[in-house]
Amino acid sequence: MKGFLDDAGAQETIGRLKKLLKGRADSYEIYFQFQKGLGVEAKDGAVDALKARSSRGVGLRTISGKRLGFAFTSVLSEGALSELVESAISGSREASEDEYLKLPLPQQGLSEEDLGLFDGSFGTRPEEELIKAAVDIEEAALSFDQRVKRVRKASFSESLGAGRLVNSNGVDIVHAATYYSGSVTAVAEGDGEAQMGWEMGTGHKGADVDSRSIGSKAAENAVKRLGARTIKTTRCGAIIENTVACELLEALAGSFLGDGVLKGKSMLIGKKGKKVASGALNIWDDGVLRGGWATSAFDAEGTASRKTALVLEGVCRGFLYDAYWAGRAGAASTGNAVRGGYKSTPGIGITNLYIEKGGRGFETLLKELGSGLFITELLGVHTINAVSGDFSLGAAGFRVENGEVAYPVRGMAVSGNLLGLFSSVAECASDLRFIGSIGAPSLLVEEIEASGT
Repeated sequence: MKGFLDDAGAQETIGRLKKLLKGRADSYEIYFQFQKGLGVEAKDGAVDALKARSSRGVGLRTISGKRLGFAFTSVLSEGALSELVESAISGSREASEDEYLKLPLPQQGLSEEDLGLFDGSFGTRPEEELIKAAVDIEEAALSFDQRVKRVRKASFSESLGAGRLVNSNGVDIVHAATYYSGSVTAVAEGDGEAQMGWEMGTGHKGADVDSRSIGSKAAENAVKRLGARTIKTTRCGAIIENTVACELLEALAGSFLGDGVLKGKSMLIGKKGKKVASGALNIWDDGVLRGGWATSAFDAEGTASRKTALVLEGVCRGFLYDAYWAGRAGAASTGNAVRGGYKSTPGIGITNLYIEKGGRGFETLLKELGSGLFITELLGVHTINAVSGDFSLGAAGFRVENGEVAYPVRGMAVSGNLLGLFSSVAECASDLRFIGSIGAPSLLVEEIEASGT
């Protein structure tokens, strides 16, 4: 894994910067990043788009007299690195003093080799094989059912992200991970209507992404929605599909960030130690989840990653912090510093955020529901009020009768409050699924109000 970074010039760049920084700042942090990848889109059994990408660069944070400076560059010549140091140092002179600025000390963390993040075959698969993976997704969708008439963006990609972080306190860590993904939207037509179905697959290993499964599932999702009916306004029990539950959890994610709590931009202000959701809900942020999309041994500033309880049996247990905001809150960092790349400074973010799965399968919960709704789509989840949690969203899914999916429904609207919705969860299914770094099982909800015709 280090070989990719050394080939990109990490060792030489960091060595030069250390010399240039000697005696120039009270403390400093050097972050070197290297990325490369290939993405393919298929159409009509052939390549529609092929995108290769590669980048490298370095970001520098300096602290002088309790003032922060930051600069970055993708040019790694001696002159450019000298300008980088001057820019960061001069920037700190213009900044305001901040007593909470600090860089972490070296810590003991897990070995990245034990976390399942890297596919050693990265870069060795022929380009034709990657193209075939995208074509197979399209072909699997189109061959699933004659009512599937076309697909949108059948795509497959592989990429590598690697970085090395060094600071003046002695932190020196390397993170490297490979990422594979495939996705497609299928369009089914019948009786004058068209319905879309989407599916994706992701993983750190190429074998984690099954092209034919992705294509077939997208087509199945589209076909099942044909013949959707409208319903009258109803108040009933419901099951929220795991992918939709992921979207709802993502809407809540920002409320767990310590900076938002201190700034008054969270649904959970003043609620630590208090019940905020159903006792059936346990929510975790796990930075060391094996194979997790956002897993790493250390966070973006060198603090050891960990698993943090956020909600246990419906009670808010705490929030997420990086080193800076932990200092402001009088707390300890939870290892949740993240950064968008070498062009930005670290900030607080989630790692692998998920609702813990229950012990019973989806079909069992469907039987328990008896009659109600199975919600498979919510429109406009991003419009949920980030502070109050209030929402009004378009919805689609299926009517459930006698414990079985009866027929598709559309044209609904559901409204309420996000914490209120999570408080009405009766049980979590065992079908935990991650969409990127957000995970959730399907949720059996005691009552939901759906406005129809």
